[in-house]
Amino acid sequence: MSGDEQQAEGATTELRQLVERAFAEAPALYANGFVNGLGIADAYLVLQANGRPVAVVNMPLSLAKTLGESLLEMVQSHEQHTGQRVRTMQELDDV
Repeated sequence: MSGDEQQAEGATTELRQLVERAFAEAPALYANGFVNGLGIADAYLVLQANGRPVAVVNMPLSLAKTLGESLLEMVQSHEQHTGQRVRTMQELDDV
Protein backbone atom coordinates (compact mmCIF):
# COMPACT_ATOMS: atom_id res chain seq x y z
CA MET A 1 0.00 0.00 0.00
CA SER A 2 1.42 3.40 -0.95
CA GLY A 3 1.83 6.28 1.47
CA ASP A 4 -1.08 8.16 -0.14
CA GLU A 5 -3.34 5.12 0.22
CA GLN A 6 -2.33 4.72 3.87
CA GLN A 7 -3.09 8.40 4.51
CA ALA A 8 -6.49 8.10 2.85
CA GLU A 9 -7.31 4.97 4.85
CA GLY A 10 -6.21 6.69 8.07
CA ALA A 11 -8.35 9.73 7.30
CA THR A 12 -11.35 7.50 6.58
CA THR A 13 -10.86 5.68 9.88
CA GLU A 14 -10.56 8.98 11.78
CA LEU A 15 -13.71 10.32 10.11
CA ARG A 16 -15.62 7.12 10.93
CA GLN A 17 -14.50 7.35 14.57
CA LEU A 18 -15.54 11.01 14.75
CA VAL A 19 -19.00 10.19 13.40
CA GLU A 20 -19.42 7.25 15.80
CA ARG A 21 -18.39 9.46 18.73
CA ALA A 22 -20.79 12.21 17.63
CA PHE A 23 -23.72 9.77 17.47
CA ALA A 24 -22.80 8.45 20.92
CA GLU A 25 -22.16 11.78 22.67
CA ALA A 26 -23.81 14.70 20.87
CA PRO A 27 -27.49 15.56 21.19
CA ALA A 28 -29.56 14.13 18.34
CA LEU A 29 -32.11 16.37 16.64
CA TYR A 30 -34.62 15.84 13.85
CA ALA A 31 -35.43 18.69 11.51
CA ASN A 32 -37.80 18.87 8.58
CA GLY A 33 -37.55 22.60 8.05
CA PHE A 34 -35.25 25.53 8.58
CA VAL A 35 -34.89 29.29 8.47
CA ASN A 36 -31.54 30.89 7.79
CA GLY A 37 -30.17 34.40 7.78
CA LEU A 38 -27.28 36.71 8.47
CA GLY A 39 -26.23 38.42 11.65
CA ILE A 40 -23.60 41.16 11.77
CA ALA A 41 -20.69 38.85 10.94
CA ASP A 42 -22.11 35.34 11.04
CA ALA A 43 -24.82 33.22 9.51
CA TYR A 44 -27.51 31.52 11.54
CA LEU A 45 -29.62 28.46 10.92
CA VAL A 46 -32.81 27.77 12.86
CA LEU A 47 -33.72 24.10 12.56
CA GLN A 48 -37.42 23.28 12.81
CA ALA A 49 -39.47 20.14 13.42
CA ASN A 50 -43.03 20.51 12.16
CA GLY A 51 -42.74 24.30 12.28
CA ARG A 52 -41.34 24.46 15.82
CA PRO A 53 -37.75 25.59 16.41
CA VAL A 54 -35.53 22.83 17.80
CA ALA A 55 -32.04 24.34 17.50
CA VAL A 56 -30.15 27.45 16.48
CA VAL A 57 -26.73 27.11 14.87
CA ASN A 58 -24.50 30.19 14.47
CA MET A 59 -21.46 29.97 12.23
CA PRO A 60 -18.95 32.11 10.35
CA LEU A 61 -19.86 32.82 6.73
CA SER A 62 -16.92 30.73 5.51
CA LEU A 63 -18.29 27.69 7.37
CA ALA A 64 -21.82 28.35 6.07
CA LYS A 65 -20.51 28.40 2.50
CA THR A 66 -18.41 25.27 3.03
CA LEU A 67 -21.36 23.48 4.65
CA GLY A 68 -23.66 24.41 1.77
CA GLU A 69 -21.19 23.15 -0.82
CA SER A 70 -20.59 19.94 1.13
CA LEU A 71 -24.31 19.20 1.49
CA LEU A 72 -24.90 19.86 -2.21
CA GLU A 73 -22.05 17.50 -3.18
CA MET A 74 -23.46 14.82 -0.87
CA VAL A 75 -26.97 15.04 -2.37
CA GLN A 76 -25.62 15.10 -5.94
CA SER A 77 -23.56 11.98 -5.20
CA HIS A 78 -26.67 10.26 -3.84
CA GLU A 79 -28.62 11.23 -6.96
CA GLN A 80 -25.88 9.85 -9.22
CA HIS A 81 -25.67 6.56 -7.32
CA THR A 82 -29.44 6.02 -7.17
CA GLY A 83 -30.42 7.58 -10.49
CA GLN A 84 -33.20 9.43 -8.65
CA ARG A 85 -33.42 13.19 -8.30
CA VAL A 86 -34.05 14.54 -4.80
CA ARG A 87 -36.69 17.28 -4.80
CA THR A 88 -36.26 20.47 -2.82
CA MET A 89 -38.76 21.40 -0.13
CA GLN A 90 -40.15 24.10 -2.43
CA GLU A 91 -40.74 21.49 -5.14
CA LEU A 92 -42.47 19.20 -2.65
CA ASP A 93 -44.72 22.06 -1.50
CA ASP A 94 -45.87 22.52 -5.12
CA VAL A 95 -46.95 18.88 -5.44
